[in-house]
Amino acid sequence: MSEVEYQGIKVKGGRLFLIFPLLGTLAGAVWAGFEGYARWVAMEEKINEYVAPDLSGFNLKLELLEEKIDSLESNVTIEMSALKELVGAAQDDARTIRTDIRNDVHEAHDQIANVDKRSRSTEQDIRTSLRQTETDLRTMIDHASDRFDSKRTAIESDAQRRIELIDSKLTALETKLREMLQRALDNPLAGQ
Repeated sequence: MSEVEYQGIKVKGGRLFLIFPLLGTLAGAVWAGFEGYARWVAMEEKINEYVAPDLSGFNLKLELLEEKIDSLESNVTIEMSALKELVGAAQDDARTIRTDIRNDVHEAHDQIANVDKRSRSTEQDIRTSLRQTETDLRTMIDHASDRFDSKRTAIESDAQRRIELIDSKLTALETKLREMLQRALDNPLAGQ
């Protein structure tokens, strides 16, 4: 005999304890088999009733999409080649412009250098000319001063000579006048 205890309750029995669980398991298996078979039959009916949908519209749409994609690919290819040509032309233009600008800058630099060189040369010529003019003016002033000094000296010398001449003539005249006056005073006939 077998005995089973569950939460403090003891049950004694024999083979029935083994048969009931076994019968429950078999009943569950049979029920699951019938349920599986019923689902199998229902699925088979649905599969047999299935009608494939009409996909001809999708096929037309796919063909149209493929044509559009092909058209777009050809347009993109054409536009890409046109863009490549434009980019190539733009690069050529940019190179030409860069070369022209570089040449213009070099030419302007050369012109500025030439103007600077001429300016320096002209400035040097002007400085030399100013120095020469200053030297010439000093020489002329010195020469004029020397001539003025010599003329003044000549005039002073001439004036001194004249003064001496006049003094000598005045002295001679004074002597002559004294002699005449003395003679006049010494003249016996003068008092009559």
